[in-house]
Amino acid sequence: MQMGMIRSAIITAIVALATLALFFFGVVSFDLPGNIDRYNSILANIGLGSELSGDVYTVLLPDGVITAEEYDFTVAEESSVADEYADTYVAAPGGAYYVDKAVLDVYAEDDIADTEAEQQQALGQLAEDISRDAEVLAGRLANRNLTSFTVGVLGGYGLRVSVPSGYDFATYAGYDLDSRSVGLNAASSIIGYLSRGGELTLRNNDYGNRDAVTSAQTADGGQVTYNILGTSLEAGDVFKSVKYFAMGGVYGIRITLTSEGRDVISEASAAIADTNQSSDQTIRFYVGESEVISLTCESAITSASFDISVGDEATARNYAALLNSAASGDTLSFVYDYDEVVNATAAGGENTALFLAVAALVVLAAVIAFSVARYRLLGLTFSLMAVLFSGIMIAVVYLVGITLTVAGVFTAMLTLALFTGCNFWSFEQIRRESDAGRTLQASVKTGYKKTFSGILDLHIVLLVVSVLLTLVCRGALSGCGMILLIGTLASYILHWFTRFMWYATMSPARDKYKFCGFSREAFDDYE
Repeated sequence: MQMGMIRSAIITAIVALATLALFFFGVVSFDLPGNIDRYNSILANIGLGSELSGDVYTVLLPDGVITAEEYDFTVAEESSVADEYADTYVAAPGGAYYVDKAVLDVYAEDDIADTEAEQQQALGQLAEDISRDAEVLAGRLANRNLTSFTVGVLGGYGLRVSVPSGYDFATYAGYDLDSRSVGLNAASSIIGYLSRGGELTLRNNDYGNRDAVTSAQTADGGQVTYNILGTSLEAGDVFKSVKYFAMGGVYGIRITLTSEGRDVISEASAAIADTNQSSDQTIRFYVGESEVISLTCESAITSASFDISVGDEATARNYAALLNSAASGDTLSFVYDYDEVVNATAAGGENTALFLAVAALVVLAAVIAFSVARYRLLGLTFSLMAVLFSGIMIAVVYLVGITLTVAGVFTAMLTLALFTGCNFWSFEQIRRESDAGRTLQASVKTGYKKTFSGILDLHIVLLVVSVLLTLVCRGALSGCGMILLIGTLASYILHWFTRFMWYATMSPARDKYKFCGFSREAFDDYE
């Protein structure tokens, strides 16, 4: 028995030290000796959503649409173009924008919207197309694996797009200034890539439909390219999906073809790879008139899918989201321009993330204090597991790469409440069994047995909810679903680990009833 007590004490000490170490390095940041560097905790390295770290936003305008400010400024500063502008542009409803009449002519039955009624009707159709583009762009951002973004129609004829700045707390707090610049550039690139308008085409200098030459290319005097798909095929006929992949530090996109697409790509790649037929062994992927990525064909592509490597994760995700959208037919109706990208601070203030972190720690401390006061050594065992639960949550959220939002923080606190409630339920059942005259060991077994079914059912329901949120929803709700999934699994596993640790902790104790906070006299029946 003495050896068993020693073994239990050793297990308890190891678990306690490992738990405290995980929690310390997970939460605490500090300067290293000599001020040569700084250790930023795991929590400080978790990416933050826009409401916690600010966002990067811009206003996208279709070609031919200008702001009223630009119109008025140009007319006022350059009087020579006042008449030209008056003939070229028409004021959009609301007065925030002016639209080139040539854009409205596209919607006219006779290709010229020359009457006021025709112009107003065309403006309404233009606004509808822009509103549809907002939905397409939102879908691309969601497929980009962003958990915090907004796309809204501004004044009917512009799109306001915001994406998270990509900062973690360490970067946002100014401990890593280089990463701020990197994060800003990365966020700006997301908007630039995903706002590309036009259909997806594949092009080569030598192979393809000879009639598919773009006017933009010939007008610029650039190299003429040909559409490999020709005029009879659309991207949806060829591509089944375009997805991001990462393997062994290599990032890229994985393209899956339809059966018809497999035949088309096989024939085209064979001809392009043949140096006797083509001097250009490259297939270029275009969205509109913007080249996105290229593939060198050293041999014919005969498989149903193939990979194209990309230099870094962010670019690979951008390419995948853009090309998958374009391949499925979700194209933007217009080519959009924007002048500048603005980096805004967090909506709740610069200290929002810090405030929530402190609040979460206060809640954890309150739970620990109550459990120890109520259940003594049993509560102390639970407290150790609560700290372990928190450390695991922080570590897994970081490893999975979840962007933390305000809703995500509250979801994590909800899972802590779940873990706490289930354990307290079992503890109270143990207390009732003890009061009924059962031995302490029997009370523990019976208490856990009686709460098993209810705890299992509750966790199953939450698992189903979390999976649905993760798979069905997008944006912040998807991130909350993942956090709920992680927390629910951790709660159930650690609930039963708490029982094991209670046996290990209580084994060396002499007066076990007293150490549990129970009123019964101590008996030697536990051993």
